[in-house]
Amino acid sequence: MYPHSLRSSLFNYDKCVFGISLGSKNFTDTKRIEACIKWISENFKTCLVLVTDSIYRLTMEVRQGIEGDEAWLEAIRTGEEFVNENTLLFEKYSENCRFELRMASEILERSDFNIYYEELENLYQKNESFQSMVKSFAQKYLNQGEPIEVEELKQKHLAIMYLFEESAINACLVKEGWLVFVYPGSIKTFEEISEGLHPEVPEPLKQMIWVSLRLKKRNARSGNEK
Repeated sequence: MYPHSLRSSLFNYDKCVFGISLGSKNFTDTKRIEACIKWISENFKTCLVLVTDSIYRLTMEVRQGIEGDEAWLEAIRTGEEFVNENTLLFEKYSENCRFELRMASEILERSDFNIYYEELENLYQKNESFQSMVKSFAQKYLNQGEPIEVEELKQKHLAIMYLFEESAINACLVKEGWLVFVYPGSIKTFEEISEGLHPEVPEPLKQMIWVSLRLKKRNARSGNEK
């Protein structure tokens, strides 16, 4: 959990965000998804399930070379498909925790999303530490899949866009009062931000609490991925 200083008081919070990264192996395996849902239902009263449909268009452009409207429509369709396939799974654990599903594409329409996105772009241009972290994320993101014949600079630009969009969306949710973010696995970027290592980020991101879950033999438990 990040920041580490709040580790003992995590469960003073009664609601969280469960981020769904479309295309990730953690969200194509029903057992993995259910392990996370079960853990969340045992520890929180309310959970916002964030389906990152719009952001997935960037992954498809990087991995499959799909662009523009085609990528957008396919990303939206994939998000709807995830919801349709897993609604009953969330309902299974809804007695202890209320699960609310929201699409990232809805948040992109908000004015504060654009404000946070521009803040992140400006910070990237002027802050070497932040820029280094973003480049590290982009490289790791690009290394996760099979490369296709797309110009290297364009791939890096898309990877950076992915991080900025996700970060701006998270900032919007923190502003609404959703402080705790739960994710299966480690995202070093958000762990560092939550730990306070990049204090120049948009104000809401400084309040973000990041929980990395380790998935082991159908069970999920709070922890930090190595």
